Amino acid sequence: MADYLYWVLNTLLMICAITSLVMWVRLVPNICRAGVRDFADSWVPAKQRERPFWGISEVFIMFGSMIVAGQLLLLFATEKGWYKSPEAGVAFTEQTPDMLLVVITISSLANCISIGLVLLWMWNIERGNIQKFGLSYDGAMVRLGLKSALMVLPPVLAISAAVSLLVTAYEHQVLDVLEQLRSPLVFAVIFVGTAIVTPISEEILFRGLIQGGLQRFADRFVPEFGSCGGDAGKSSLATDLITDDASDGQSASLYKFQGGIWKPVAYWPVFAASFIFALMHYGQGAAPIPLFFLSVGLGYLYRQTGSLIPCIVVHMVLNSTTLLATFLG
Repeated sequence: MADYLYWVLNTLLMICAITSLVMWVRLVPNICRAGVRDFADSWVPAKQRERPFWGISEVFIMFGSMIVAGQLLLLFATEKGWYKSPEAGVAFTEQTPDMLLVVITISSLANCISIGLVLLWMWNIERGNIQKFGLSYDGAMVRLGLKSALMVLPPVLAISAAVSLLVTAYEHQVLDVLEQLRSPLVFAVIFVGTAIVTPISEEILFRGLIQGGLQRFADRFVPEFGSCGGDAGKSSLATDLITDDASDGQSASLYKFQGGIWKPVAYWPVFAASFIFALMHYGQGAAPIPLFFLSVGLGYLYRQTGSLIPCIVVHMVLNSTTLLATFLG
């Protein structure tokens, strides 16, 4: 049964890869004709929205709470006898699979705590901040995420295969544990943590907080289109934006802001956040190289839409596919 599912998965991946190649080949003439930046501006037009209100403080809240919660949970697991610290001279990643599974579970719980704290912080400042941050559910954004996964993931996987062959193999303790502890329960625990919690956590941190905060800094001198508070909120421009975006599935309430309407201009925050994202995966072989290109694609989606939903969808598809291929292989 596992062999059959593995064959089906690889067949689907091959079909997706061919489809992606055809789609990119068809786009090449348009890219050459318009230029990379003009094409990027028009391919997924940037939505006009409120300027990011968050900054370095929210990054510290999430990253700091993640570290503190992880250490406290690890200490609790050690006291309960569920975890045993590695002996002197033994690398953290060279522990037994059982101990690594505990670490992975603790990491997932710490991510959940940090997500909850940073969102509670934003919500406490203003009740509508979660929507402004880009975490409101939107079916159109989910569909965009699925389409983007078809465009982004095959090239990223091809780059990953190339660098693994030419530089060094991809390494990750999660995959090592899954290969050594092959059981449905272990797979379920790892799947929840890696394919669901991790994409949400990393997209909030790297795309939302870091890239969004850098975009706020980069475009600090970019004028706003107008104010949406008071009488100015009834301007024809604001009304047109609400009408146009409501027609393609975006909730009209997303644009009922207290601040002014703004559209991102600078592109360098996408690359800066992607460099940080890749650097944080140092130690996983050649993974930082393909992950940088993945992050650029996800950063572009967030920059243009102001929504984290398509980024999370793409990230979930990548992680779940990788886990399934490892478990069934």
